[in-house]
Amino acid sequence: MLKLKKIFKNYEETGSLSAMVNLFGFVGPQVFLTKSGEAGILLEIQGVDYACLDTPTLDALTKRLESALRLFDESYRVYQLLFKRNRQPIPHSFCGKPVVDAAIRERIAYFAGKADDLFSLSIFYVVLCPAFAAHRSLAGTILEFTENPRKSLRDLHARFSTQASLRLDEREIARAEAALLQKAESFRTHVGDFVSARILGKEETFSVLKRTMNFDALKLQAAKLKHDTFLDYYLAESHIECHRGHLRVGEEYIKVLTLKEPSAHTFPLLLKGLLDVRANYHIVTEWKKEEPGKTRRSIQAKRRHFHNTKRSFMSQVNLNDAPPQEPRSSGGRARRGGVLQGFQCP
Repeated sequence: MLKLKKIFKNYEETGSLSAMVNLFGFVGPQVFLTKSGEAGILLEIQGVDYACLDTPTLDALTKRLESALRLFDESYRVYQLLFKRNRQPIPHSFCGKPVVDAAIRERIAYFAGKADDLFSLSIFYVVLCPAFAAHRSLAGTILEFTENPRKSLRDLHARFSTQASLRLDEREIARAEAALLQKAESFRTHVGDFVSARILGKEETFSVLKRTMNFDALKLQAAKLKHDTFLDYYLAESHIECHRGHLRVGEEYIKVLTLKEPSAHTFPLLLKGLLDVRANYHIVTEWKKEEPGKTRRSIQAKRRHFHNTKRSFMSQVNLNDAPPQEPRSSGGRARRGGVLQGFQCP
């Protein structure tokens, strides 16, 4: 018997794509706000041409970039976005001389014929910091009255007044916006002599964020910011179909790949092999500074786990119930003895 519930199951499980986008709107000319209460900013990065640099120079530049990223403390998160796409417009201009303009047209036509094999790389950094402080309990607010009575009274007033709560949230957003811009400017100062970093405005930020969810060139060219709010609604312009082996975003077929296990150690150009892939793709990596104590405890826990795994008595015990097989020597003759619970008996 055919059940209608199975037919309409996929339809009932579908939902709005905008509900999955954690973006709210812009609170300034450069800063946007997420639904989870974080302020964000977007920087455009012009990377270093590594083709003609030796290994010590690459290592030194990498260390300097790592030192600059440490300016963002444990409460910040930095997402690195890399876009690789073909068939991108090549900027050019004409000088008015017929011979030179004809040469420019021929050159542009030559590149247009090889548009499928020519790719452009774009790198952006998305920096997020918490805009709203964690909501404390009423008891915690009262206990803090002796240390900071003015702040405790303001928090108590905000709990029972909508207008006071709005003023408090506006003050916290302004504080987070100022701190985020200061951190971004400090990062630009540290890397300004070897990496070009530019803070994007809200119109350019909207275009970059739209590239993360849409792959149609016509939709990306027509993307314009109309309202400062409801970014989740205006960014999600392509429908997504989930299949067993791929996704379909609009008319494009997408494969999603993730890094299952990080590398044991890092070095410059660790993901260089991905640049040789002749396809359009997006690469997203996350960087977050961890507290030294938390990192030290994690390392000690892994060392203790490794020691217990390799040196404990239970690791030497074979719990397999399968009958043991007699080992064979290189000459093909069986040696006397057996294996009992993982220990070899002569």
